[in-house]
Amino acid sequence: MIKNIIISLCFLLLSSCAGAPKQMINLPHSKYSWQIQSDSDVPSTERVSQAVILFYRQWQARFGDRRGEVKKNLYELMIEWSSEEKVFEGVGRDNKGRVVKKGVVNGMTVGPTYVWLRTNPYKRVFASSLIHELVHVALWADGCRGGDPDHEGNMHVCWTPEHTNFIDHLNKLLFKFDI
Repeated sequence: MIKNIIISLCFLLLSSCAGAPKQMINLPHSKYSWQIQSDSDVPSTERVSQAVILFYRQWQARFGDRRGEVKKNLYELMIEWSSEEKVFEGVGRDNKGRVVKKGVVNGMTVGPTYVWLRTNPYKRVFASSLIHELVHVALWADGCRGGDPDHEGNMHVCWTPEHTNFIDHLNKLLFKFDI
């Protein structure tokens, strides 16, 4: 009940913001997962759900999920797609943990279950940074502070080269299946 009220309030807030009207669409893999979009240059909800399901199965086989926390976060996911360029200013980190003071991001894990993604002209998940962001979501669920924002850096020690290889492998699978 409370989740439905929160979802409704988020939708009303998003609808009232300036710019293109936004839609909040339920993802088929879970009644608690949603996709926010303002244009048609996004992967279909079916493709996004297929990617999330495939992500979880591959994650569970490779890294495990004994407490079910990763699955819980993936089944309460909010994904916001935007064609707007997002410039990161301040101190951020690249995939190797090196400090970046300013740059453009294609995706960002804003909270344990909230992901922002930049759209791409292909309308396919493999061409987005969704899988990368889902690794942050999974690590966050496993108790890693902030989902390990410095990636393979030394500030947090959750993200390993195996996670980076996992992203590459999964994106190749998504490409193969045209997801």
